[in-house]
Amino acid sequence: LEDLAAVRSSVQVPILRKDFIISSYQVHEARAFGADMVLLIVAALERNVLTGLLERIESLGMCALVEVHDEDEADIALEAGAKLIGVNARNLKTLEVDRSVFERIAPGLPNNVVKIAESGVRGPRDLIRYASAGADAVLVGEGLVTQNSPKDAVAALVNAGNHPATPRPAR
Repeated sequence: LEDLAAVRSSVQVPILRKDFIISSYQVHEARAFGADMVLLIVAALERNVLTGLLERIESLGMCALVEVHDEDEADIALEAGAKLIGVNARNLKTLEVDRSVFERIAPGLPNNVVKIAESGVRGPRDLIRYASAGADAVLVGEGLVTQNSPKDAVAALVNAGNHPATPRPAR
């Protein structure tokens, strides 16, 4: 949480608390330390808890990134009212990455939902693949921290995302 507060004091962009959020206390805590968004993992929450957390997050003027790993979890997220759905290509049990997971799930998500591809973005080629499959955005973690120059890696991803040949999802 101290890192979250330090980031908040340094930047003026939206900040995501990427943690295992399971209670409304953690949502309030995230807000108090400067988060604008929190991650909710469908696999870690009962349906009623997911719905309650989404309502609490919205009441605080925050956004929830609701993470799914398969079609059933995507249905649960939609039924709960998720507006930003992250499709994680990393299997939580094996930790293996399968980028085709996004390609399977994204077509079943309505156009009014923001689709975020999570995991497996190592560079511009992966970003373009996800964009071609309908991603509105990508969440990059390991692909940045394992680079010699995270700054250069971010610049390459931004350039790829802004390139005229990169597909833009229809809204």
